[in-house]
Amino acid sequence: MIGLGFDCTSRARQQSFFGPPDGLGWDGSVLALDVRMSAGGAFRLNTDPRQLVDPLIWDGAALHVDGVDGDDGNSGFGSMDGDFTNAKRSIHAAFSAGNATGAAYRILIKSGEFEGSAFTKNGQIEPAYPVAVIGWNGPVWYRTGPFEAEWSDAGGTYSAGITSLNRVFRTDVRTENGLYSELVQANDLVACQATVNTWFKDGSVLHVNIGRAPGPRDIAAIRNFNGARFLDHSDDLYLENIHIEGGITGALHCDAAADRNVVGVSCSFRYSSPSNTASPLDAVRIRRTNGLIAFFDCDASCGAKDGWSFHQDDANAMQVVLSNCTSFENGAFSATSCNAVTAHDSVIAAIVGGRFGYSRNGAEVHVVQNARMWVIGAYVTARDPDGSCVTFKSSNETNLWLEQTRADAAGGAIENLDIEANGGSVFVRGHIAEAGVNAIYGGGSILAF
Repeated sequence: MIGLGFDCTSRARQQSFFGPPDGLGWDGSVLALDVRMSAGGAFRLNTDPRQLVDPLIWDGAALHVDGVDGDDGNSGFGSMDGDFTNAKRSIHAAFSAGNATGAAYRILIKSGEFEGSAFTKNGQIEPAYPVAVIGWNGPVWYRTGPFEAEWSDAGGTYSAGITSLNRVFRTDVRTENGLYSELVQANDLVACQATVNTWFKDGSVLHVNIGRAPGPRDIAAIRNFNGARFLDHSDDLYLENIHIEGGITGALHCDAAADRNVVGVSCSFRYSSPSNTASPLDAVRIRRTNGLIAFFDCDASCGAKDGWSFHQDDANAMQVVLSNCTSFENGAFSATSCNAVTAHDSVIAAIVGGRFGYSRNGAEVHVVQNARMWVIGAYVTARDPDGSCVTFKSSNETNLWLEQTRADAAGGAIENLDIEANGGSVFVRGHIAEAGVNAIYGGGSILAF
């Protein structure tokens, strides 16, 4: 159960049980929305995530990856799960070997760090069958840029030979949400030399000014490579203990027209960085899927646009669930309408627990067009520097249910909105507005249920 379910102990008997509201239209044949609240007030979905993908995955071959001692010339197969003796070195080499089996398979990756094009070979190699990608006995970190760099004193700045990038972060200084602190791009080298916490790219040389010499691991230079991008893979996808930093179209981007499920457990997807800053994209971007999209204990933060973004497009039925997930500090460059979570088209979504907030230029939780969303037990904070702070927003002909939720919209010079019903219908039960007021217009409504 990966610690996500509950047994019939006295502790479990103290919990409250919740189901989706009438009108959500959730199809429970794949996943029942069995929501539990612990005695401490935490909300979680009661299920086994591994049961939500093709069972042939768990009976399939296991390809092993060791980013330090592996070799892409090895077979990747072990005598048992966790035998890395013949491990591949890159994740994409394991995809190729798994595809050659002609059936569903698993990728078991020894906990460690991977960088550059080691994941999908910059979008060139994808799985061709149902697949699980799992960090074995610990987290796997993939960054589109280097984890370490050697910095030289350049007089007022420190420099390293790192090319093709549009976002740079300090890893030694974290934000209040535990994320890397982003450096500001200076207009020229002179401005970078004069201003702490800036960066400038001079041809193939990256200059940074953090007021001192950076340590080898103090700077995360997010290069313009693809993250976990799957444009062709159309079968079930399961991710566990996978942490992606960077990605020009998103840290996680699934865009194949597909009838399948996508499931993530204990993952993070952060710091997406477009190759064209005029077209910023999301931390997690999933489109055109008929099926279940489910994430458990996952984070999608510092997206260049949105954190979690779900578009059904021409698909018939996308259902999304986020259980105890988070998203913070989204929005970069010229991006507008940046949301922590957004669902479009006719997506049906359930947000169970979790925390969201601190995005720039947009409502934190936003349902658009004909989407329907039930949010239960989530805490949402809006602190938008553009002056308009909005926690929950329902636009067009959407329906949004807020149950046992908390909203904190404050600090905006223009407006601070707990709930904005812009044409959509919002239904509330046990909702608490710690700060912010309601706004209703365009035929919208806010009603109890």
